Amino acid sequence: MSSVLIFCKTYLKGGAEKQALTLANLLSEMYTSVLVVGWNGDEVDAANKSLMDAGSLRYFGLKGNPVRKILEVNRIIRREKVSVVLAYLTLANFVSGICRLFNRDLKTIGGIRTEQFPFYKLVFERFVHNHLNDVTVFNNHAARLKFEAKGFNADKIQVIHNSIKVPARNNDRQPTGEIRIVSVCRFVRPKDFHTALNSFRELKLSNRNIVVKYYLAGYGPMEDEIRSMVAELELGDNVVLKLNPSGIPDMLGSCDIYLSTSLFEGLSNSIMEAMAAGLPVIATDVGDSGYLVRDGYNGFLVRCRDIKTIAEKLGFLAVNEDVRKEFGKRSYSLISKEFSEDKLIRNYLDLLDRLGIQPER
Repeated sequence: MSSVLIFCKTYLKGGAEKQALTLANLLSEMYTSVLVVGWNGDEVDAANKSLMDAGSLRYFGLKGNPVRKILEVNRIIRREKVSVVLAYLTLANFVSGICRLFNRDLKTIGGIRTEQFPFYKLVFERFVHNHLNDVTVFNNHAARLKFEAKGFNADKIQVIHNSIKVPARNNDRQPTGEIRIVSVCRFVRPKDFHTALNSFRELKLSNRNIVVKYYLAGYGPMEDEIRSMVAELELGDNVVLKLNPSGIPDMLGSCDIYLSTSLFEGLSNSIMEAMAAGLPVIATDVGDSGYLVRDGYNGFLVRCRDIKTIAEKLGFLAVNEDVRKEFGKRSYSLISKEFSEDKLIRNYLDLLDRLGIQPER
């Protein structure tokens, strides 16, 4: 019996961690043993712990200094007869590649989930991809094109989009007397809250006949700076910060428009969740957002930092209820057909088959 190992630095909140555990649970239906390894052993979010328990996944949290951790990963690989490691993000990519050097039959698959790295990290990832791992899975085509041009071995790149578990369509959204715009993201600079908040302010000033609110949901180091921006723009009565919210699907289901002003992305899990909730989306045209948001079909794609256009598109959807609802239906249909968990597992099974690794059930 051989095992599959999923490897991340942590299992705290984050898109990569959630996708890793989604894949682990799907693979557990095909393989007799799926292991989950965390470099920082104690860093496991409660929701992710629930995902592990749901799939009866065996979790190994690493302790000690880096050398001790690498040796422990190697021991787990040998003791558990691991045939393939699927790694997520830079550190896990590197460690899995090192372990491959000491295990002749081991296959290792790295993971890159953004279209932009600082120079030093790009050089490091290129070395790991070209010389250590068998394959690197990119979750977006934009990164593939950029990194191929920067010397990544094209033959070792596989693009597999993220997936999402799509709930039954909820048609019971009740009128609230206001238009609710929502963004769900980490509070970090690449999400460009300056553009988001100024676009909302422009919307509010140019559409005084409608009541609008902006819900910013998430967590991160920019919380105080965002509060300061809200105060400076005099938006305190119209912007609601939701910190570390639970029940995100319910929150999305109570809103009307999703907004993403990211400066770069891979494939946005948050946009996918908004589409699964049946929302129209306005998003900056970065990463593979164009695969999710089809301009004029289920939302609008806009240039980064284009406050004027973002405000105009928000205003258009805010005052056109029929268009808003039709775009939302199309979002739900598109995400259900193109980004299902069934499609994700088929893509990974095809990749594993090419590497000579077959399901055991």
